[in-house]
Amino acid sequence: MNPPYTPLKGEAPLEEKSFYSGEYLIKRKIESIPKLLDPLFPRVGSVAIAGSSDLGKSTLLRQLALAVSVGDSSFLGWKLNPIHKSAMVVSTEDFADLMTITLKTFNKEKKLHTSKYENIHFIFVIENLLEKLESFIKDNPIDLLVMDAFLDIFDGVMNDGGQVRRFITKYDQLAAKHGFLVVFNHHAGKRTQQFAPSKDNLLGSQSFEAKMRLVIEVRPDLAIDNRLHLCIVKGNYLAPEYKLESYIIESNEHRYFSNTGERGLFEDLREGVVEKKDLKKLCFDLHAEGKSTREIELELRREGYKISKSTVDRYIKEHK
Repeated sequence: MNPPYTPLKGEAPLEEKSFYSGEYLIKRKIESIPKLLDPLFPRVGSVAIAGSSDLGKSTLLRQLALAVSVGDSSFLGWKLNPIHKSAMVVSTEDFADLMTITLKTFNKEKKLHTSKYENIHFIFVIENLLEKLESFIKDNPIDLLVMDAFLDIFDGVMNDGGQVRRFITKYDQLAAKHGFLVVFNHHAGKRTQQFAPSKDNLLGSQSFEAKMRLVIEVRPDLAIDNRLHLCIVKGNYLAPEYKLESYIIESNEHRYFSNTGERGLFEDLREGVVEKKDLKKLCFDLHAEGKSTREIELELRREGYKISKSTVDRYIKEHK
């Protein structure tokens, strides 16, 4: 974890400066992008979790906020690096009574003393939200702000790129000023479940995706009800291997998510496609007919399967 930066002698704290010399920036003790959730989430900026409704995205983000605030060292197997061990959740779909029940259910899993929950905060009324947040955060530093859900909080026209960018920039600037991460809970477009996970599946203007430093599309497992797939569809600072396959998580009876350690192919998450085992057999059967890997890929693509030549080759070897 990178330590907080100590200003150079005679210079103002980082958040109070308006202009930066190249010397000032290059002398900062940072060799890589500081992470809140290593290696996925940066410490500062805006990221998004997107997917269809009723998947469990809110539950997942609430679990992340709780992990940050109660002092967990990891979340879903990834290392947590909070500074303040404090989080704020803006929840437009819940209210105080429901959140009380939700937290009690969560604590059946964690079994913590109630005092451990003093550093997670909730807002249910979003009138004058930006002003409320800044007033609270300047005296009570946080590591994480969860905005659940974006479409309820955003007061403009979703297809107007300029409005979207200006709205997100306000929260991006607040995060930069006070050194925390904003996670937006957003929706994927209707009928996108028939396509492979992609940053293009997010609802509304492309400007939303463009403002995010990282985007994860959440997909349901097509065979096991309590499993979800976390698909990293944007993350410019992440190596390709993070974005080639999904991370499979599952929930227990307390709706507490854990990482299975398994990964899955994006093309296997499209609704209406044949099961993976059947697709493997289909690739093998076509191969047994004498078709090349390239010919199999082209034939399956003509039939509507989004599959690559390398995946065809892997399926043939696995089926053998």
